[in-house]
Amino acid sequence: MSDGTSKTKRVFTGQNLFLITALAVGHTLMHCVQQGWYIFLPSIKETFGLSDVQYGVIESVRSASNSALQIPAGALSDILSKHWVIIISSALLGLGFAYGVLGMAPNYATVLLAAVLVGLSIALWHPSALSILSARFAERRGLALSIHGMGGNLGNAAGPAVIGLLIGAVAWQKASLIMAAPMVMIAVVLWIVLRGIPGLESKNGTGRQYLSALKDLVKNRTILGLIVSSGLRAMGNSSIFAFFSLYCKEDLGFSTTKVGFYYALMMASGIVSQPLLGYLSDRFDRKIVIIPSLMLMGLFEIVLVWSGSGVGLALVVIAIGLFIYAIGAIFQAAVMDVAPEEAGATTIAFMFGSSALFTVPSPTIAGWISETYGTPNVFLYSGALVLISAVIVMILPMDRKSIKT
Repeated sequence: MSDGTSKTKRVFTGQNLFLITALAVGHTLMHCVQQGWYIFLPSIKETFGLSDVQYGVIESVRSASNSALQIPAGALSDILSKHWVIIISSALLGLGFAYGVLGMAPNYATVLLAAVLVGLSIALWHPSALSILSARFAERRGLALSIHGMGGNLGNAAGPAVIGLLIGAVAWQKASLIMAAPMVMIAVVLWIVLRGIPGLESKNGTGRQYLSALKDLVKNRTILGLIVSSGLRAMGNSSIFAFFSLYCKEDLGFSTTKVGFYYALMMASGIVSQPLLGYLSDRFDRKIVIIPSLMLMGLFEIVLVWSGSGVGLALVVIAIGLFIYAIGAIFQAAVMDVAPEEAGATTIAFMFGSSALFTVPSPTIAGWISETYGTPNVFLYSGALVLISAVIVMILPMDRKSIKT
């Protein structure tokens, strides 16, 4: 067991409590600007006169850059595990720089560059943050990762609302520059307050031993199945994220502020459900939580097509939000349950990178669907992918009784 990991059930105390709180706060800010990205997109589309396909390409480029860096970032996090604070601080600095570039973008090509920088920066955070939490809170892994995810959900809710208000008050370019400044400040603060917390002891040994652990990782049927299922779920989610804001603005005629409100509503409902689902997955079983969550989310995404523009839309959006991010933490915990201990960060990176790789074509496909058949049909596409991901989990062996913590 890694240094700092409690062997008792009282793991949410002292340094561990400070660690999970600080990381949750950092995760909140990161997701605030990450999710706010989708509120900028309709304004970017309007400013540069983009087609729906070009609009979808922006998100595909972001996913591609994120996928490309995930595995290297995971390997770096495992090899340089003692320097994990520098890595997560760099993620926030990178996001600040990306939003600075977006705010000064003179053309579509520069917007794509900003999308690349956002994808690269996000890739740095999760391998280091989730691997150290997974090791220190092994006995309460599902709950710990869900608390970290809850911080992300707070940002998911706040970001669209704040950015919607900002763009309603100032030009979107100025709003982007305003969002860049806090990222740099919080990156410095996190480095200062967390640098005294030791990283995990490296268990990689020789490079050959590390490669051997990676081979075991890619041969594990449960891990591969979870990655495929999570990837399909991510394909569906990426299309919802990119096109829900466009649907609200162009099909329903909402203002940017109102778009931000409905987007925030979707994200806010997951704040409560995420730790609850994490607790239930620890208490009972990952599979029991994942399957119904995916099925309900897929069905609600399909129902979104007929939800209208008033109370019905709000209720369906809230229902989708209960699962759209919360279930991700349960997937992460399930993978870490069976991951080789010496490659924890790489396992997380493998999962995130694979999911990002799945999502690369999805927003562009969704753009074609939107352009050809109408934006509401994107939600049918998204819901179908999520339902298929649920079927995959049904056939996977996921007995936690045999998992070492």
